[in-house]
Amino acid sequence: MRKTIAGSHSGTGWWLAQRISAVILLLAGAGLLLGFWSAYPFNYTAWHSAFQQSFIKLLVWLVVASLCLHAWIGLRDALMDYVKPIALRLPMNVMVLLVLVMCVVWVTAILWGGNG
Repeated sequence: MRKTIAGSHSGTGWWLAQRISAVILLLAGAGLLLGFWSAYPFNYTAWHSAFQQSFIKLLVWLVVASLCLHAWIGLRDALMDYVKPIALRLPMNVMVLLVLVMCVVWVTAILWGGNG
């Protein structure tokens, strides 16, 4: 009888997700740089008008969400490798995840909160 191991090959999906988030960071980051450079001169009015454009808001959100996903996968793997007691690792994972989710929620509120 063959024994199945729970979670087998789950690392491949996380590895792929981290690579995809890196590609999104690269492409959206390059798009943001082009968008920011097009906001010349670099004063409040130009930046404010740049951030009124939906695609700039979307690119900023994509960069932050991809960065948080990328960080989550990396920190999750580091905690799994180096923090052996589950009583420590689980709360640390939950804290990291909550902070990263709150960062995405905060950026979402800033970009589409309607106070601009």
